[in-house]
Amino acid sequence: MTITDPTRLTRMQTVLFNAGWNMLGRIGPVAVALLVTPPLITQLGLARWGVLTIALSLVGTFGIFDFGLGRALTRAIAERIGQGRDAECATLVMTGIVALGLLGLAGGGMAAAGVQMWVYHGLKIPAALQHQTLVAMWVLCATAPLVMINAAMWGVMSAYQAFRAANLINIPISVMYYLGPLLILQLWDSLVGVMLVLALCRVAMTVGYGWICLRIMPTLLAARPAFGLLRPLFRIGGWMTLSNLMFPILSYMDRFMIATVLSAAVTSYYTTAFDVVARLSMITMAVTSTAYPAMAASWRIDTVATTALYRNSILTVLGLLFPFCLLGALFSHDILALWVGADFARHSTLIMKCLSIGVFFFGMDAVAAGFLDGIGRAEMNAILSVVEVVVYIPLLLVFLHWFGVNGAAFAWAIRSLTDCVVRIGLGIRLYPALAQVVRHLVPVALIGLTAMAMSLPPATYLARGLIAMGGMAMFYGVLWAHGLAGEEKASLRNTVMRAGAAGWQNLRWWRSAG
Repeated sequence: MTITDPTRLTRMQTVLFNAGWNMLGRIGPVAVALLVTPPLITQLGLARWGVLTIALSLVGTFGIFDFGLGRALTRAIAERIGQGRDAECATLVMTGIVALGLLGLAGGGMAAAGVQMWVYHGLKIPAALQHQTLVAMWVLCATAPLVMINAAMWGVMSAYQAFRAANLINIPISVMYYLGPLLILQLWDSLVGVMLVLALCRVAMTVGYGWICLRIMPTLLAARPAFGLLRPLFRIGGWMTLSNLMFPILSYMDRFMIATVLSAAVTSYYTTAFDVVARLSMITMAVTSTAYPAMAASWRIDTVATTALYRNSILTVLGLLFPFCLLGALFSHDILALWVGADFARHSTLIMKCLSIGVFFFGMDAVAAGFLDGIGRAEMNAILSVVEVVVYIPLLLVFLHWFGVNGAAFAWAIRSLTDCVVRIGLGIRLYPALAQVVRHLVPVALIGLTAMAMSLPPATYLARGLIAMGGMAMFYGVLWAHGLAGEEKASLRNTVMRAGAAGWQNLRWWRSAG
């Protein structure tokens, strides 16, 4: 399936299908990482493990040199395909790949130039490890162009909605990204060998992504870069870069403020609960990464398809997030006590409840933000992010003084809810057709908020169980009655009936075989 079929793209099944592949692409490697990390720490030792984690964080900094070009490229390609201007895409893609490759080369070169000073004078590394750390860092910096080129090709695959093929390539390579270092250490006990394995994974990913891009765009082989096409991309990408710069401030400011106003020790109560709830962002990102290019393709030419996609994306995010957020809020104390102990649970329970509410609305907000980027109004997201920083910091300070560490969770939840409402309002103002869609989403969101708000006071297991069952029944009942269109209800009924029939046939077969 390609993005040139907007009718199929707006169906709930399509959103779920693509989101499912994206979630699998994220969850699978993480599961392997959890298993591999303990023996990898043992093999490397704490000193080299610490160096490795610092080095890998350097890869994330390469994205600064993107200047938003990768996401802007996705939008530009999707919009051209949606308008039937496929012939222009190959030149645009080649231009983006070359430009991002050159930016990666510059960024990697700048990082490599500072590595020696960093290793010998910045990091406190044992003298015996300094040389192999230096060489390992240089190997890592050499992969910067590949990181950027892969980002460009991921943008192409996203625009064509080739998520299944992309994740079939991505999953085994990402698994080797964790498993490969453990295997090489059995033969070569050096950080250099570890980094070379990671570099080979980057090369394999580039080859795999390139193969997919050539399959969906054969004209790419004959394309030549035209750097005049970059100007509008950099304009949109510049605003996206500003949003990206604001994101870590908004994401980590609360931790620094807690440590400053209260204490570093108290910060752990907040970050522990936050790390549990933050895992749910995989669901949000999996859905929004499929919705963004589709909305960019259809918003000019098909208002009905665009609004249906907007509605279906938000309903998918809410439908997937709600049970985790509700159960996480109701049973936060039990989850935390089981994971990190009773003392942490006593201090972090209310924090986790509030953060669960915030994550629920953050899911809606992410779809709304993707819509603004998709219609070419990235400056709205950037300006809103700057305003958020200006408003959020004083709010956080006041709440910390009033409520202690719980105040940080209150402030974060309020920011998520407010941000969601404002961004959806901006979307309606810029694209009035969304107003009718949002009217159907409001009851679903309010039921979800009410159910999770009921989890805030302490309650018995029986009461929490009743809230969970009642909240689920009401939420999905309202989602079915007010959220879904008639044809979507019929399609889902048919899907459930087919799945049930297939399950029954399999059960009968197993019984007869037994």
